[in-house]
Amino acid sequence: MRAVLTVLLTLFASAVNASEIRITLEGIRSPQGTLLIGLYDSFESFTRAIELSDKDGFLNDPSRFAAVALRANAAMKSAVVLTNLDPGQYTIILFHDENGNGKLDKNALGVPTEPYGFSNNVRGFLGPPDFEEAIMEVNAGDKAVRIALIYHDLTGTYDEEPK
Repeated sequence: MRAVLTVLLTLFASAVNASEIRITLEGIRSPQGTLLIGLYDSFESFTRAIELSDKDGFLNDPSRFAAVALRANAAMKSAVVLTNLDPGQYTIILFHDENGNGKLDKNALGVPTEPYGFSNNVRGFLGPPDFEEAIMEVNAGDKAVRIALIYHDLTGTYDEEPK
């Protein structure tokens, strides 16, 4: 009986402390391809994800905390909910794989040619943002996150953020 009570208390305590993140993506311009979303809980996993973003391994990265792939839908905002998260610090990396090749396509200069985004809507300067800028604190309960996709025009500058 004592063992059963211990298990029940452990399960109940985990459920009470569980957090949830609702991620809303804005600015989807094309119904083609897939939206790839990764949740990361360390500097190492965040950095590795950026390194793998233009390679086949992004989809199979075992160092990420959680991942979701959604069909793109230009008619509306897309949202995903990640549940049963432990409170802590997390970052999000996402991109719209418009051609469905499983990678973030880039031009010869390394500038993404497909839309992407990060938690806190941070943007890097001549590269990805710093991990510390993308960190979001997740406490017990629910957290809503809005990420607007970043688009580059042919010159490598940012397009205006979608309305």
